[in-house]
Amino acid sequence: MYLSHLKLSNFRNLQDAELFLEPGVTIIQGNNGNGKSNLLEAIYILSIGKSQRATNDRDLVRFTTKDINIKDESLGIHTKVLANVEKSNESTKIQCDLFEIEHNGKKAEPQQSNSINTLKQKHLKKLVRINGIKRKISEFVGEVNAVLFTVQDLELIYGNPKTRRRYLDVLISQNNREYLMALQRYQKTLLQRNHLLRSIKMGVSQMDELTPWDHHLVIDGGFIIYTRLNMIQKLSKLSLDKHHLLSPLKEKLNVIYITDVQEQELSCDQSHISSLFKQKLSASLNADVIKGFTTVGPHRDDFKITIDDMDCSRFASRGQGRTATLSLKLAEAEYLSDARGENPLILLDDVFSELDSVRRDMVWRLVSQYEQSLITTSDIKDIPNNSNHDMKMFQIVKGNINPIN
Repeated sequence: MYLSHLKLSNFRNLQDAELFLEPGVTIIQGNNGNGKSNLLEAIYILSIGKSQRATNDRDLVRFTTKDINIKDESLGIHTKVLANVEKSNESTKIQCDLFEIEHNGKKAEPQQSNSINTLKQKHLKKLVRINGIKRKISEFVGEVNAVLFTVQDLELIYGNPKTRRRYLDVLISQNNREYLMALQRYQKTLLQRNHLLRSIKMGVSQMDELTPWDHHLVIDGGFIIYTRLNMIQKLSKLSLDKHHLLSPLKEKLNVIYITDVQEQELSCDQSHISSLFKQKLSASLNADVIKGFTTVGPHRDDFKITIDDMDCSRFASRGQGRTATLSLKLAEAEYLSDARGENPLILLDDVFSELDSVRRDMVWRLVSQYEQSLITTSDIKDIPNNSNHDMKMFQIVKGNINPIN
C-alpha cells in the first residue's frame, strides 16, 4: 500500500498543499513550526478518521478570509484531506472533509464574507468518502493502514491510562471493524447507564431500569476486554523481538494488560470474561450509584510496559523508555502488515533527532523495508548516512511544500 497523490486544503497551516508520491522513502525537511507534523497528522486522519492529537475538529481548520477555494466553498467545504491509495493494482480515492452547518443541521449557504468570526459561529461537520461515496466512520477506518511514530510516543509509558486505551482502540479498529462497532455501542451504553445512575441517586429512577443497559454493557465490554487482551499478547511478543534488535543489553520487554477482571482469569475465553465482568458490575452497583458513574469495565482498563519485570513508568530511564516505545510501534507495524497482508504506511515525525546513531541506523533499516515511509526531519543530517540516495525529498516552509531536486 502506498499514497500516489495527496492534496490538502486549509488544514492547520497548510493552505493548499499537493504532493505526488512514489513507493519507497520520502523525506520532508523543514524547521520546526512550518507544518511537518501537520502533514503527517493529515495522512493519519485518512487511516483512523480523526486526529491523533486534536480534541476538536475545529483545531484542524485554517480560518482565513481568502484561502477558501471557490469550488469547495460552493459545496460548503472548508477543510479537505484527499489521497489516492494504491493497493494491489487497485487505486482508491480517500477523502475527509470538514464543512459548515447551521444550528438547524442544514449545510450553510455560501457567504459573501468568510470572516473568522462568521465561520466560528457555525458548526463543523465531518464527511468521509471512499471513491466519492459517503461512508460511515466505521466503514472508513482501516481503508488505509498507517503507523505513526512521534516524539510524544513516550506518553504510552508515562502518560495517563486514557492515552494507552486510545492507542489500543485505534490499532485494533484498523483491522477489526467488529471491534470498532462494539466500542461505539459500548460508549453509547455507558453514557446511558451513567445518566441512569445519577437519576437513581436523585430518586427519580429505579434500580431495575439498569438491567437492559447492564446486559448490553456486559456483552460488548466482554468482547472488548477479550480482543484487547489478545492484541496485547501479540504486541508483547513482537515488541520483545524488536527490543532485542534495538537494545544492546538484550533486556526482556513485556506488555501487560490491566483490567478489573482478575489477572489469573485472563486466559479464559470471551464468555468467561463476560461472566466475570457481569459479576464485577453487580458487585460495584452501590458504589456506582453513590458516585454517579460506572466504576468497572474496559473504559477503566490500562496496560503497562515492563523491562526485566520492572514497570517502565516508574523505573525506566528516558533512553530505555524511548527504545521501549519504538519497539512497540515497530511491533504495531509488523502486526498490521501480517494481519492485512499488505504493508501499512510508515509515518515518522522527527523521530531520528531523539536517537543515537546506532538506533537511527537500525530503525531506518526496519522502516525502509515497508512499501512507503514518510519521514520528517528538521535537520537532514539526522537521516542515517547509509540511507538510500534515491529517496524522494521535499522541503516545507511556512506550510508550502516543494520537491528538492
